[in-house]
Amino acid sequence: MSYNARNWAKVLISKKLKAPQLIAETYKETLRFMLATFSGLKVINSDNDVISIQCLNASPERTVAKLYQDNNIILPLVTVAQTNSIEDEKRRRTKDLVIAESLWDSTHKRAIRIISLAPKAININYELNVWTKYSEDMDQIVEQIRLVFSPGINVVTKYTNSTVAFIAEEVNDSTLVVGDREDRIIRRKFSISVEGYIPYPKYLVTSTGEITEFNTELQVIEDGVDLDASSIDSSSINISETQTYIQK
Repeated sequence: MSYNARNWAKVLISKKLKAPQLIAETYKETLRFMLATFSGLKVINSDNDVISIQCLNASPERTVAKLYQDNNIILPLVTVAQTNSIEDEKRRRTKDLVIAESLWDSTHKRAIRIISLAPKAININYELNVWTKYSEDMDQIVEQIRLVFSPGINVVTKYTNSTVAFIAEEVNDSTLVVGDREDRIIRRKFSISVEGYIPYPKYLVTSTGEITEFNTELQVIEDGVDLDASSIDSSSINISETQTYIQK
C-alpha cells in the first residue's frame, strides 16, 4: 500500500472511529475458551468409574471461602480466573499502521479489500487451580493439563484461532485443611499466559471509495443505540480465517 493510499485509509478510519464507542469482547471470548477446554478433564476413581470434573470461573480466594461455607462442594474441581493483562512490547505495532487484506468473496465471485488499524498486542494472564482430596486424582488431572499444552494451545473462538496460550508456571500449594470438615484438600496452581490481540474494527472498501464496517469483533454502539449482535459477523487477525467467514 502506497503512502497516499495509507493516508487516505487512515483519514476514513479515523472518521469512523470518532463517533462510536468500541467494546471489545476479547477477554470474554478467551475466558469462555479456557472454561470449555478445562471442563473436559476426567479422573478414574478406585471403582474404575470415569468422573467428569467441573470447571468454574472463580478466584482461589472465593473457592476457599466456598469450601469453608459449603459441605456439598464436589472435588476434584478446577477453577479459572483472569489475574491481569499487559501490553506485549515485542509484538507491539503503532496504531497508525494500516492493515490491508485482499479476500475472495466466493458468493459474488470477486475480490474485496479490507482495511483496519493494527490490533493491540496483549498478554492475558490466567490462574488455573486444581482442587482434589487425593494425590492420585491430582496426578491424573495434571497429566491431562500438560498434554493440552504441547507446548502451547491455540485459543479458538468464533473470532480467531491465531491466539496462543502457554503455561508460564506451575506451583504446588501443598495441602489445606478446610474448616470443621477436617478434609485434606490438595491444590495445584498453573499460571497461563495468552498471547492475544484487541482488534480494531475492519472495514470493507466499497466501489465508490467509501468504507463500511465489515466482520468486526467489536460491538459498535452509536448514538446510544446498541446494534443487534446477530447482525454483526466476526473475524480475526488471520486472513485465511476471515475468508472462511465470507464464504458462509
